[in-house]
Parts: sequence; C-alpha cells; structure tokens
Amino acid sequence: MQIDFLNIILIGAVSLWLFSLGYLFFALIAVDRFNYKKNKKTIIKNFHPSVTILKPIYGLDPDMLDNLRSFCQQDYPQYQVIFGIQDKNDPALSVVKEITKEFSKSDVSYIISTERHGTNHKVSNLINMSPYIKHEYILIADSDMRVSKNFLTRVISPFTDTKIGAVTCLYNGIANDKIASKLNAMFINNWFLPSVLISRILQPMKYCLGATMIVKRNILKKIGGFESFSNHLADDYILGKLISNLGYQIYLSDYIIENIIEETSFKNLILHELRWARTLKRIEPLGYALTFLTDSLVLSIFTGIILFITAESLILLYLPIVITLSLRVLLHNSANKMINSKRITEIWLIPLRDILSFCIRIISYIGNSVRWRNNTFVVDHLGLMHEKKIISSDDPKTTEKISDLLSS
Repeated sequence: MQIDFLNIILIGAVSLWLFSLGYLFFALIAVDRFNYKKNKKTIIKNFHPSVTILKPIYGLDPDMLDNLRSFCQQDYPQYQVIFGIQDKNDPALSVVKEITKEFSKSDVSYIISTERHGTNHKVSNLINMSPYIKHEYILIADSDMRVSKNFLTRVISPFTDTKIGAVTCLYNGIANDKIASKLNAMFINNWFLPSVLISRILQPMKYCLGATMIVKRNILKKIGGFESFSNHLADDYILGKLISNLGYQIYLSDYIIENIIEETSFKNLILHELRWARTLKRIEPLGYALTFLTDSLVLSIFTGIILFITAESLILLYLPIVITLSLRVLLHNSANKMINSKRITEIWLIPLRDILSFCIRIISYIGNSVRWRNNTFVVDHLGLMHEKKIISSDDPKTTEKISDLLSS
C-alpha cells in the first residue's frame, strides 16, 4: 500500500514538473516571438494626435526627477502633462514644482486636490485631474516609469486602427544594487513579462497594464469615466475589460517602458508582491491557481526528492533540478535580450527568486488585505477595495478604524 501511495505521488510530481517545463518552453517562444515582431515593426510617422498625459503622484520614487522629466521632453508636436497630487504636504510636491518650472514654456502643470471619489486613491487622483484634460487621447502613466523621447510617437500609432480602444505597454524592472530590488526586477522581467506574452498568444488581451494605459476620451466617457472603477483594486484590469465589452480591442505596444525600482527592504518587497498576487487572485482566481505551474524550480526539487526516495539514485535527484535551472537561465537571458537590459541581474539569484515567488503564492491565500502606498485595504470577492487604514503623508501615525461592515 505504501509503494502504491509513493507511485501515485511520483506520477503526480513528474506530471506537474513536466507541465512546468512546458511553461518554460512556451515562455521562451513567447519572448522570442515578441522580440522578433518588435524588431520588424514600422512606426506610422504621419499620425500625431494631441495627447494629454496624466501622472498621479503619491510620495517620492527613486530617480523621480528624471522619471517625470522624461515624459515632459517628448519629441512630439502637441501634448499636455498634468501631475496630480492629493496632499499639500506630499514630499514629491517639491519635485513636481521643479519640473513644472523647468518646463514652464511647455504645457506642463500640476493640481493639488484632497477630494476623494472612491477607495482607489490612484483613480481618485485621475478623477481630480479630469477637468483639466485638453485633448482626445489620454495617457496614464505611473510616477516610477521612465521613457525615451520617441515614446509618444511609438505608443500612439496603433490608434490609426479604429478597432483599437486602448493601448498598453509592458515594462521592465531597472533595479539598484540592493538584493531586494534585484529580486523585484527579476519578478517583472522573468515572470510578469513572459506571462503576459503567453496570455496574449492564447487569447486576445482584454485588460490593460496599469503602468501605462492610453485611451480615447470619448471611449472613456462611454464606459462611465474613471468613476466606473474608482473602488476597484485592479483598475487597469477593469478599464480594459469595460473597453473590451464595448467591442474594442486592447493593443499591446511593442514599446517597453523602464520601471525604476528601489525596494528598501525584504519586507517591502514581500508586501509589494503580495499586493500583486492578491490582486491577480481576485480578478482571475482559476488562472491564478494554475500559476503554481510556473514555480518550475520548486516543482523540480520536489520531483527530484520523490525520485530519490523511490529509486535511491542521486542522478535522478539532481536531474530535474539541473534541467529546470538550465531553462530558467535561458529564459532569464532571453528576457534580458528583449528589454535590452544594461544592468543584468545576477543569475545566481534565480533559485532565491523562484522560492520567494512560491512562498508569496502560498501566503496570498492567507487573508485578503493589501498594502498600497502606505495604505492598507481589504479586498472583497468582487475585487472592490475597502479602506482598513489611511496613513497621510504628513502624519504616518494617523489611522482610521476599519468599518463595521468589515469588522463583522
């Protein structure tokens, strides 16, 4: 009976490991396919509609001055940049003022509004900026993103096709020398990027990626404006879904934005990735459950142990691990080639990165709270956010009690 039980475990372990290898092969194909098409694409040079860039700001980001500056020095005929701030004591205000002064001759401005329109502070910030939008095309970009001068020309060209309702972009992590930052960059570059590309091969995109989203003003109005997803944690997912429901397509640009990363500690890294994990778990519970197949190294270790127990062979113990690590290194290098990475994260961190991802996946099923920009929320089964605690930028000790609804 014991032998039968071990054989069942062995068959299950080997099957899961082989499926995980299939994911790695698929990821390699998806990355190479995207890279090939990216290098073949041509830019439509005679399409330059006016664009408004919305930059929601909350607190300081690493290299923030250079990040914001990159959006203000576009090689593009006519565009507007609006920075939105929700607290007059926000430490980022001085950086924003410096940028607006530097580009005083351009259409660059900022607004400060404490008005709240929902539990999603980023979307609330966008709603506050909405009355000042001048142009038909609206680009939303996070404050920790950096772009080149041809960015607008590259991302706006897909709108020549009237079937396109929104354009979104991949982003790659650029980390400092801290290990926590490098691990975060590896998550983005080695797991997030390939996963999005695999998803796009399997089915048309019906979601946006929150770091950068471009939508036409009239389409945004049709879905109810920013107000329609002001209480959702996954605002980018809901935006894409609402636009797709109108019959429009979501277009993934071939332009990859730089995400400047500076994780101050392992605790912040885990909280950051836990928010991503619980967001995905809420919006795509089945798909998220299947992501454990991407934990190839952990599955290979488990498979190797089971093979060793049943066959008592050291070769069979190490063989699955060596094969998996070889493919992981190939994927790591392929992803870095796609993003033209100048600061390649050390390969030796791959085992730590994969084990950390597995642990966060397990933790994500324990509780529904997330921490986002110094604020703590509880996320319900519909993906709606309920504020558990608010920490203002001028008084980090200020808190509010959780609502009676959530306490019950």
